[in-house]
Amino acid sequence: MSSLRQDAAHNPSRNPDLFAWVCGTPARVFMAAGTAVVALSLGAQSPAPAPVPMPPAATASSPERGAAEARVAKDYDPTLSREVRVETRSDNLRALLWEVKSPQGNIVYLFGTIHVGKPSFYPLPTSTQLALRQSAKIVVEADVTDQSDAAELEKLMQYPAGKTLDSVLPESLLTRLKLQLEKRRISYAAMRSMKPVIIGGMIPIVDYMRLGYDMKYGLDLWLIEHAKREKKPLLQLESQLGQLQLMSNMPDALQEAFLDNALRTIEQDRTAEAVTGIVNAWQSGDPVLLQDLVSQASQGMRLTERLDDYLLHARHPDMLKKIESYLASGEIHFVAVGSLHLVGPRGLVALLRQKGYAIKQL
Repeated sequence: MSSLRQDAAHNPSRNPDLFAWVCGTPARVFMAAGTAVVALSLGAQSPAPAPVPMPPAATASSPERGAAEARVAKDYDPTLSREVRVETRSDNLRALLWEVKSPQGNIVYLFGTIHVGKPSFYPLPTSTQLALRQSAKIVVEADVTDQSDAAELEKLMQYPAGKTLDSVLPESLLTRLKLQLEKRRISYAAMRSMKPVIIGGMIPIVDYMRLGYDMKYGLDLWLIEHAKREKKPLLQLESQLGQLQLMSNMPDALQEAFLDNALRTIEQDRTAEAVTGIVNAWQSGDPVLLQDLVSQASQGMRLTERLDDYLLHARHPDMLKKIESYLASGEIHFVAVGSLHLVGPRGLVALLRQKGYAIKQL
């Protein structure tokens, strides 16, 4: 057992829903309509984070500048990739990356993401940079920079007029929720019309931000901006609207269980431990560790199998169809999806292997 797995075994986190939210469930909806509420709880105490590190710009007298000017002067095509080199790291960051190859030799790269991050996540590992360079198209779960459905997204997060959490949640759960909101300086009046699954994912984000994590450094957003910088086509496995419709339509019993589980983790002061476990597994490129953490986290929590089926596994058939269409296209695609979608016996990697595709982790 690796030292990381030993750490996980001795200090298991206890909320599988928190794992799903960080690296599986469509948490990106908050980037469209919910993060402003969370930010209110941090106020002026949170300094503005540094920008995600990017390759240094060429100086006026550098060889790179001269080469760039030469390309502009002679047959320069601005639609081609501007990548010129691979940036190196001083550590052993590996991340979660697989190469999937069809019998015809067509390739798709599968990259496991975490939806929150830190500047230290960048530059990405060499293997990931090379895969991105080789790929003709980049695919994400949903383009969170697309605000065309913002108004509809906000509606889906809330109950219809006249319905609030006061009439939906058991009194004991409502009391616990109000306590945690008060601790984070979030007004219950501002949240009372929001659905439980939304609040269950929103509250932990406050704690992530206090630990130095931020959704603006999440891998999904970085890849979207990367595709735009490199002028590569950006595709979506799903959409923000479709993801939030799924969450909004979640049965009441599951929404209540999701919120209850999230509050339990917070009450047991397990948030930092859980996020650290997720990041350790991702950084070391260890899918077994990530799956172990999820299995341990299920202990003592409510309706975990039903929640996993609803939030993760039920989405895999449609994802699989799209990935297979990419493999049949003859173009290399870089597909980024929440890490929990890739691991375990019901994950996308296992499902593709069952279909006969050659798969290796890079």
